[in-house]
Formats: sequence, C-alpha cells, structure tokens
Amino acid sequence: MLRCIRLAVIALVLAPIASAAAAAQPCASRSDVIPLLKSIFGELETGLGLSNKGHVVEIFVSPAGTWTILLSRPDGLSCIVDEGEAWTLIGSPSRDARHLQLHAD
Repeated sequence: MLRCIRLAVIALVLAPIASAAAAAQPCASRSDVIPLLKSIFGELETGLGLSNKGHVVEIFVSPAGTWTILLSRPDGLSCIVDEGEAWTLIGSPSRDARHLQLHAD
C-alpha cells in the first residue's frame, strides 16, 4: 500500500514536467527530482554508479528506510527506476578487497 502511495505522489509531482515519451515511468530533469526526494521523503543520495549504457544510477535512502533508484541519461532526463521501503545497509567491500577481486584473473 505504501509503495502505491509513494509512486502516486512521485507521478503526480513529476507529471507536469515529465515528457510524453516517459509517461510510463516518472521522469524529469535531475535538478527537479532530487529536491522532491529530499523534501517529500527525506531521502538523500547514498550511492551511485555508471552503467554500461552510460547512465548514472543513484540510490537515495531516508532514515526511515524508504529508498529510490534514479537513472539519469546522458541527455539530462532522470527516471525513477524503482522505489520501496525497508532499506538495509549491509556494508561495502574495502578498496583492497575490490581490487583483489577485480584482478584475480
């Protein structure tokens, strides 16, 4: 139920600025989306990465455990890929462990 409410709020807020091509997914400029995630849900960026397609993928999480995954395209359009609740931070591998794993071949 909470998921439906969150998605409805995001869609309603972004609807006036979303393009027709992105109607199936809530999309807008990154500079419009980020303040909404913070003000409405209390979510702040906790991680990011670069996809093989050249998209920036960001994870936003609130202290209450809600989360949003945002995908930003090279043309500046950002789309909410998924969102939910009960986010749990497990930890991250150390630099040395990642380096060893990546170069184990």
